[in-house]
Amino acid sequence: MDGEGRGDEVQTIELTAEHLFKSYGSTRALVDVSTTLRPGRIHAFAGENGAGKSTLLKILAGVESADGGTLLLNGKPYRPRNLRDAEEHGIALVFQELTINPSLGIAENIYIDRMRRFSRRFGTLDAKKMRRTAQIIIDRLDIGISVEQDIASLDLGQLKCIEICRALSTQPSLILLDEATAFLGWKEVEAVLAVMRRLREEGVTLGFVSHHIAEVMGVADTVIILKDGANVGELHGADINAETIHTRMVGREVSAELYPARHERAASKTLLELSGIRLAESTEDLNLTVHAGEVVGIAGLKGAGGEQIIAIIAGDQRAAAGAMALNGSPYRPRLPTDGWLAGISYVPGDRAREGLIVDFSILDNLVMAASPHRGPVFNKAKAVDIAKGAVRRLSIKTNDIRAPCSSLSGGNMQKVVLGKCLGTEPRLMLLNNPTRGVDVGARQDIYRAIRKLVDGGLAVLLVSEDLTELLGISERLIVLRRGNVSGSFDLNQPCTEQEVVRCMV
Repeated sequence: MDGEGRGDEVQTIELTAEHLFKSYGSTRALVDVSTTLRPGRIHAFAGENGAGKSTLLKILAGVESADGGTLLLNGKPYRPRNLRDAEEHGIALVFQELTINPSLGIAENIYIDRMRRFSRRFGTLDAKKMRRTAQIIIDRLDIGISVEQDIASLDLGQLKCIEICRALSTQPSLILLDEATAFLGWKEVEAVLAVMRRLREEGVTLGFVSHHIAEVMGVADTVIILKDGANVGELHGADINAETIHTRMVGREVSAELYPARHERAASKTLLELSGIRLAESTEDLNLTVHAGEVVGIAGLKGAGGEQIIAIIAGDQRAAAGAMALNGSPYRPRLPTDGWLAGISYVPGDRAREGLIVDFSILDNLVMAASPHRGPVFNKAKAVDIAKGAVRRLSIKTNDIRAPCSSLSGGNMQKVVLGKCLGTEPRLMLLNNPTRGVDVGARQDIYRAIRKLVDGGLAVLLVSEDLTELLGISERLIVLRRGNVSGSFDLNQPCTEQEVVRCMV
């Protein structure tokens, strides 16, 4: 790609893990895990949140060290000291959480620790060459990003694509992707999966984590299933099927009815009303109502306006024009705190940067939005009860509610965000991709919790890039295209993904 590094020809890699163990305090992350990643194959790692998938990938990439066990690279002992050492051996990792530096440009982020490759004589940087080679990598993903764009203008999915480009820039023979598609829209996911297929054809070894079984079924040659830190089975080729993956990773049969049944009920009062709202790219006014005891879904491509609508309702943005009413009274939030005080809770799309303070404890995060007090004094005992109740209700995997949120898997972090929002006892919940990075068993738990609250009168406005999720839990679905309503569906009637997609594109 840039003509430097190990050369253009892919050096095939076979990476073997033998009897790996890893613990964090009293938590056993990996228990006697053995597996082999073979050249020119795509290996999917499946398992519930906290099953050990991310830990395994970090050990293979040199980010973490195993407490016991052996790694072999093409049959020889492999002991990576750090991520750079792994890259020198031809192994690259795309992290689950974003690692973008917003103060740098796109090319600088791709070559963030290797800009010396583009040094001229006397140590000056050939920025033009760096941008040109970075653009070649970006174009390989076919994501429509220019290296000249301001990085602040990119959304979460585009930022994740830049991280994938960073991994490709090392010219790896083995790429590990930890939930790399979790922040992507469906078109971007298809682009990344297409890149994975092309890399496989070139002889590159790939390993990836995804909670979307459709992605696993679409590209994986081998599925490695982890549960409670142990390898509980591997599936190959024609033996790969969704039901077996679900059953082994959860330890029980997962009902085909992932989404709980909707309950027919009489029309309820209007809780939220948007009138004549004008979004940034819209040419028409937008009108929307959400009733108590109803889930309204918003579908659309990235940038279509769904996240902007949620931000306006939450008080994080202002609409160019229009008005809102909450429970029949004018609603004019100036700050996000106005939304919280009005009984509106917001689950953001980026849990690490917007939903949590990751260095704070699980307990602190769970009670942050509705801190219990006895008079002017913080009620520690009540806070512990609230936190333990949320952990139990949402099946958050932790042995200690006083541990930092950074110790949790991404999916369990997402559950903490949801638990924090539910702790305010809201009357309206704004959900931005609420099950991003959450396994199928936990999704089922979350959907059931949402349905129970909705049946009790909670109103929900849901923005999601997962069409099956939108169709599965919404009563009504609004489709946006460039800020304008391009379709509307009553989901008590049959509706297909194809019908929705036709309105999106």
